[in-house]
Parts: sequence; structure tokens; C-alpha cells
Amino acid sequence: MEDDELGRRIRDAAPRVTVPAGLASHRAQILAEARGRRGRRLRVWAAGVAASGVLIGGGSVAMAGAGNETPWGWVADNVFSIERTNGSACFQGIVVRWEGLSEDDPLVQDAKAIVGGIDLATLDTSAKEEQIRADLAASEPVEHLDGEITSIEMSDAEVKQQAIHQLVAEQLWAGLGDRVNEMQPGREVSLSSQTSDCS
Repeated sequence: MEDDELGRRIRDAAPRVTVPAGLASHRAQILAEARGRRGRRLRVWAAGVAASGVLIGGGSVAMAGAGNETPWGWVADNVFSIERTNGSACFQGIVVRWEGLSEDDPLVQDAKAIVGGIDLATLDTSAKEEQIRADLAASEPVEHLDGEITSIEMSDAEVKQQAIHQLVAEQLWAGLGDRVNEMQPGREVSLSSQTSDCS
């Protein structure tokens, strides 16, 4: 059997993965707005990483930081907590990641300083939350693993967390300025969030 035939059979046997329509349109809107507000070309992959980070969540990483310990055992560049009516708290850890660069690279250090310097507790998220709720209301229902088809729903705390992540991403890209356009896949910084269950 030739390599091309083997490759075709492997691709045909692979499970089909589809992106929920609501999430795909939301990601496209984030990318369009990021390019429009900046007034200059923002690489799609950079904004895509920011959008994906909040949807997928961050993984476990060990790094030095400013004492922002997370419940998952790693130190974040910035943290945010939302007190809930039942006395528990929703936690969000935001971290700058880098690839193909050293931690002491000026781009990495500047990105970490920008993210760490944002006062998340005083960040006005009202307009961004309103936008997220409007996007959710306009999104198409999605099929879940159990076969049920429902609209995407988020609690108030989850909306707040997503709004914070998006605003931090916007401030990060704006703060890095034209250096965002100089980044390339494999030599870049990105933003990631991990949140506790706030549903």
C-alpha cells in the first residue's frame, strides 16, 4: 500500500470533529473586532490564541510570578475572583505564555508586565458583558455529547470571566503595539485563562 493511500484511509477513519456554530461565529466576531479596533493588521493567529484561551482554558504550568497562586498549583500573571451568593468564589487565573522565546525576552517581559499591571477588580466589563450576552442570544443551538440540542448558556459569573479575559487580551495586544504584527507561529506570546466552575 502506498503512503498516499494509507494517509487517505487514516483520514477517512478519523472521527469527524465539528465546531459548535455558536462558538465559531463568536470566535470570528472576536477576530473581526480585534482587527477593526486596532486600525492596523492584527495577525489572525494571535487573536485566535486569545479567543481560544478563554474557550478552552489553560493547562498546568509552573512559573515564577507575583504571588498569584492558583488553585491548580501554578502561578498566574494576574488573578480575579468573583464572590457568589452561596459564599463560594469563582476564580480566574490569567497567564502569558510564550513559544520560541526565552522568559527574559523583552516581548515576554513586556507582555507579563502589561497583564500583571491591569487592576482586574476595577476593570469596567459592563459593555463587554452586554456584547457577550447579545452574542449568546444570537448564537445557534449546539448539539451536546448526550445528543441534546440547546443554546449556549453562561452564568453571570462566566460572562464576567469571559469579559475580563477579552478585555485583558485587548489591552495586551494594544500595549504590545506593532510588535504583535512581528510575531510568527513558533515565536510568539499568547494569553491563556483557567477558571473554576462558575455555572
